[in-house]
Amino acid sequence: GLIPTELPLVYRRGNELTVENGLNLSRKNELWGIQLLSGVMVALQRGPGNNISPATWEEVKKFAEKMRFKGKPGFLPSQDVLNKHWGKAEREKFTITIAVLKENNINADGYRGCIWCSEVSSPLTACCFSLNSGGSGWDGKNGTGIYDRVALAFS
Repeated sequence: GLIPTELPLVYRRGNELTVENGLNLSRKNELWGIQLLSGVMVALQRGPGNNISPATWEEVKKFAEKMRFKGKPGFLPSQDVLNKHWGKAEREKFTITIAVLKENNINADGYRGCIWCSEVSSPLTACCFSLNSGGSGWDGKNGTGIYDRVALAFS
């Protein structure tokens, strides 16, 4: 029972992530996120939850480094990679993917939220990327809020 989606879906079993090109109903309880056009994986929902709490830059970085995809450790995505693919095409694919999830009673946030990035400007500040606007800015590493969205990259 694989229901195709516009963007690949990310499944999590412990610290191992796998990607499928749709909603695998037999793995519904393992569904973790959505893979963007850049390859960056974003959590289904914003804010703290089954990912990490609190979603500070340091905690998200630690979480990313614990995760594995095809045997490789994760890391925080760069703002350049996110910005390169951000836009109307990705937003439309994301929206269609979310519709499939909602049809199957899976809670998922739309194309919004702030993603911590790998770039730092000082020991206290790091870059965050907004899916809403496609812009990025500097925020305190200890900051956290309901708009934070965990995102992971792999090489």
